[in-house]
Amino acid sequence: MKKFIYATTSFNDIEKYDVGIIEDELSNNKFKVKFLRSKLIIDVEKGQIDLFDIEKVGDTFDHKVCDRCFKRLSTNDFENNRIKKGGFITKRPSCRSCRKIKDGKGISQKDRKKWEKIKPKDYDLFECPICNKSSIAGISKIVLDHNHQTGEVRGYLCESCNTGIGRFDDDPTIVVRAKRWLEN
Repeated sequence: MKKFIYATTSFNDIEKYDVGIIEDELSNNKFKVKFLRSKLIIDVEKGQIDLFDIEKVGDTFDHKVCDRCFKRLSTNDFENNRIKKGGFITKRPSCRSCRKIKDGKGISQKDRKKWEKIKPKDYDLFECPICNKSSIAGISKIVLDHNHQTGEVRGYLCESCNTGIGRFDDDPTIVVRAKRWLEN
């Protein structure tokens, strides 16, 4: 199993709590480490890092690794996400700081009011402009999509397509890579 570490201090382009994987043990005191956030592979001294068990991080432990900044943080640095079977509360996979960046800019009240007037009414048929799936508004969820960097509204989509775009971080280059993946 890979040995995971986190930085106990900032050095070079590495920030405190950055997570890495030991690639090689160079001596008793020095390691070659690949850091996940920066993708840097550098030599580090034993005193700059601390080992941790990757199997003992997550919602049921005191620490969790953010899926965006790859820092080992207190579980309290992650917002609650949902309640699972048995009343267990899961946390979001991204820390609060990264979530704020991902959520970006919201839709203005003015735009929201404007678009609310043309929202499909309950029990109207709606065809998603991305997947072309027909759904019944009010039974299936129809959502107002927007650009998270500018707040500009793009229009209504089915919830699945809106979630997909969100998972791709509104980044066309990721969508192109996904398209290539599907075509191969």
